[in-house]
Amino acid sequence: MSIAIPPFIKKGALFGLISPAGKTEAQVVKNAEKFLETNGYRSSRGKHASSEYHQFSGTDEQRIADIQTFLDDNQVDVIWCCRGGYGTSRIIEQLDFSAMPKKPKWVVGFSDITVFHATLQNIYNVASIHGPMPVNLQPEDDQQQGFLHLLELLEGQDLTINTPANQLNRWGTAGGKLTGGNLSLLSSLIGTKYDFDPRGKILFIEEVGEQLYHLDRMMQHLKLAGKLEQLSGLVVGQLTEMNDKPTPFGLSANEIIMEAVQHYDYPVIFDFPSGHAHLNEPLLMGVQTHIQVNEKGGMLIRS
Repeated sequence: MSIAIPPFIKKGALFGLISPAGKTEAQVVKNAEKFLETNGYRSSRGKHASSEYHQFSGTDEQRIADIQTFLDDNQVDVIWCCRGGYGTSRIIEQLDFSAMPKKPKWVVGFSDITVFHATLQNIYNVASIHGPMPVNLQPEDDQQQGFLHLLELLEGQDLTINTPANQLNRWGTAGGKLTGGNLSLLSSLIGTKYDFDPRGKILFIEEVGEQLYHLDRMMQHLKLAGKLEQLSGLVVGQLTEMNDKPTPFGLSANEIIMEAVQHYDYPVIFDFPSGHAHLNEPLLMGVQTHIQVNEKGGMLIRS
């Protein structure tokens, strides 16, 4: 089944700014509004985009209302999540995405927003963008490459991303629909209706702030669940702020991942510049993607 790809946008497109998970400072939303205006776009702020309820940006009911409002608003072209954190899993069952296959619109975010990507791809067969969020947007930053590439991707421009050589890379070429996101979220969704079918897919994973043994446990979970052996390729993004115990685990984060897939023969790219770091390149999720890996490094191309 071909995936539904939302219409690519033009200048003047309307972005709906929401905070579906962790609480978001008002300045973060203001930065997003200024960025969009500077680049020729309009924005509409969710009523609770900067609300606060304990660690969340509003109660579950308030966050649901904001998201559903923009899902149902035909004037909104892009739903841009302001930040991740935790909370999307709490509300996903109460959201109605049923209009998306016929009238798809872009949903953008990463980290906890992996739950939205999983919902759109695995249930509704709609493409979305794993990409940078306003929480990481610095108004005076001269390295906004990921954000500018996000706008280019939304406008329909093809984006080829190259990575440097890594001794753990496994050489080869592969094609398949791109799926994945934050490893913790992907692991937590196994066995649910939001779980992904790995057959012929290129899996992208990234992670932040985990113990190395937690990382190993999640990779072993994917392996035991049959999520690794039938892939066509693996793209490993940024593994940021990994921690170890006083008694070392014995492997680096990249080595843990390579060990989990060592018996398979598909290409693997490490050090892909997407995830919880300063440069967070956007990825078009759910669409046919091509990867090449050789002695010079890796390359990801939308097919």
